[in-house]
Amino acid sequence: MLKRNAIIIGKSLHGTTVIAVDEAMASEILQYLYTDTIDAEFKLIRDILYQNLRNKEKYCKADVSGKADNMYEMRFTKNGRNDRIYCQEIRKSGIRYVVMCELFEGKKTNEIPKKYRSRIETMGAYEYEIK
Repeated sequence: MLKRNAIIIGKSLHGTTVIAVDEAMASEILQYLYTDTIDAEFKLIRDILYQNLRNKEKYCKADVSGKADNMYEMRFTKNGRNDRIYCQEIRKSGIRYVVMCELFEGKKTNEIPKKYRSRIETMGAYEYEIK
């Protein structure tokens, strides 16, 4: 297990869903999320997560392998983009933690490319301490 730290950036009204970001990737991911063209799309995804809704267009399981069965992807597709933030979901004491692990910009196909697969499996093995 690779130990990593995650920083909480928001939580649902009832505290049942928490969104966090990998500390090592925080500046890159947060800088991306708060750009003008992405901000509104991120707020939509965040609201979907907070309300425990499922929307496969915006947030879904990253179907890679059994090694990464805890991995999901946020999909940013407006304005001709096809970007992903891969997230690890952790459940502890009735709380769902969605940890944004890594940003992949400019995905070319609907399939997950082979070079991303091993990277996503590695992220699936991270063990997070959430601050």
